[in-house]
Amino acid sequence: MHAFRKMAYLDVEKTGSTYVSKFLRTFLDDEEVHVEKHGLLEDQPPADRIHVISVREPLDLYLSLFSYGCDQRGRVHEALVAAGHGDLYAPTGEAFGRWLDLILDPANAHLLANRNYARSGCAPFVGLMSFRVARLAMPRPLEALAGVDGVDSFLDAYRKHSVVDEVLHTERLTEDLEAFVRAYDGRLTWKPSTEAAIAELHKDRRVNASNRVDEGDSFVVPAGARERVQAREPLLVEVFGY
Repeated sequence: MHAFRKMAYLDVEKTGSTYVSKFLRTFLDDEEVHVEKHGLLEDQPPADRIHVISVREPLDLYLSLFSYGCDQRGRVHEALVAAGHGDLYAPTGEAFGRWLDLILDPANAHLLANRNYARSGCAPFVGLMSFRVARLAMPRPLEALAGVDGVDSFLDAYRKHSVVDEVLHTERLTEDLEAFVRAYDGRLTWKPSTEAAIAELHKDRRVNASNRVDEGDSFVVPAGARERVQAREPLLVEVFGY
């Protein structure tokens, strides 16, 4: 979480969070009070604070996470290598399919870097990416998700406990950030001015910061991968419209 006095950015992994945090730190005229990369909300977040989260199309999230691991980076990569699955990280569609099989299988939740995913009891019903969003969007997430016994109750728990006011979509991050700046102009102050911050936002449009294994013509996403991912990521599909 990247928190200021008047707003907090809930920085979901692999959603352009470094870019968003840099923009806020540079242009938001507000006191920065807490920075913990992908950290949790306080138990009692300020009721008058604006909460913004970023999300991303779920298959693209998994491809980005896999690519990150192929560069030998990231906590999921470290955890899977430690568990003896380092051979899954090869820059091919076939390897991605085998990696995806492992990641999507709830029986493997305990192998992933975030042990709370397995402890939450949500793994049989939702994938890692939906859990990551829920974990950052609500105070005391394990408590809020206790007793979840299916997709519907997971979504109900999210809707009941989420503090999210605004959503940034990675696919249109510049446009969504501009819309956010304009929507809260007056309630939030931008430096040196609102229009100057927006002009710099467009000048410094985000580009993909990491190499992607699927950028080459030889990489073929396995058939049915999108449908399998969407079936495991109901929060991103049903709440955020992916």
